[in-house]
Amino acid sequence: MKRRISARGFTLIEMIVFIVIVGVAAVALFRTFALTLPHGSVTPALLVQATQLAQERMELIVGQRDVLGYNNAVDLDPCNVGAPAVCTNTFGFVVTSFGTAAAAGSWVPWNGNPTANYKVVSVTVALNGQTLATQSAVLSSYLP
Repeated sequence: MKRRISARGFTLIEMIVFIVIVGVAAVALFRTFALTLPHGSVTPALLVQATQLAQERMELIVGQRDVLGYNNAVDLDPCNVGAPAVCTNTFGFVVTSFGTAAAAGSWVPWNGNPTANYKVVSVTVALNGQTLATQSAVLSSYLP
């Protein structure tokens, strides 16, 4: 009577071949991911920092409006005139403002209002040419 030995499991050679094939496939997959993801992608920390910079610049502009008055023809963004110390460190971000230097009476009407009682001001923060944060505010005349 011959005894039949049934083979169960995998041999060492089969396991090594499997590990090599899976390893090669994993390396190819990870390289594909590395090529498809943009280098220097925006992280949540960069978005938070850009948003904070936009908020700070907007607060400076609104503060200037409160000090200089609504109908003053000077630039309401103090960072565009003389660059005080508060404006010098933007951590590599480019912060720009729009609508702050227009003379009273030539301000762009807000919401279709034809009067010069409203002024739209926008602050944009960019890094490496990519806009990360934008903040807009409507400045209004306190005069009745």
